[in-house]
Amino acid sequence: MKITKNLVHIASEVELEAALAEQALKAEFDKAGLKGFPAELDIAERTEEHVQMAKLDDLLGFASASGIAAVTYDVTYFPQADEAEVDRQVAQLARDLEISPEVIREVCEQQIAEYLELDAKRDAAVPVHSIVEAYVGGTAFAWYGMNEYPRLRRVILRELAQGGAKAKRAFVLRASKAQIDLLEDF
Repeated sequence: MKITKNLVHIASEVELEAALAEQALKAEFDKAGLKGFPAELDIAERTEEHVQMAKLDDLLGFASASGIAAVTYDVTYFPQADEAEVDRQVAQLARDLEISPEVIREVCEQQIAEYLELDAKRDAAVPVHSIVEAYVGGTAFAWYGMNEYPRLRRVILRELAQGGAKAKRAFVLRASKAQIDLLEDF
């Protein structure tokens, strides 16, 4: 139970459970006596304030006790990143920040190389995200599992936020947007 005396927004740290593969989710559904159906669930929507987050066991127990017979789920895998994926992400970030992809590449060259090296060690057969969702009385209840994986956007934003001569000219005026984007990842 949460009790507050202030009518202000309270930011709280969310600890996510590990993402589960489809077979592991189905085993959990079977234990709870529920059927699970794959769906394309949007990760961003799971973090909206109107979606009630719960631990997987609690969500499945609640759904079962509420008379729900089925839930939807989505499991996301990311292949290993390569130069084409880096180009795609850098181009997207450059558009978002309204700066040149070449500036990002030059300022963050070392970080991009480290990202590719780190991502190459990641097991691409392990899911990155898993989502389970149930609707009860028009309210969405969800479980969101996540396994750690390197995020190029976060690495680049952190480096650009620290500046540098080229980054300062091309980026510092847009730093507040980048800082907001960086904070959204946490």
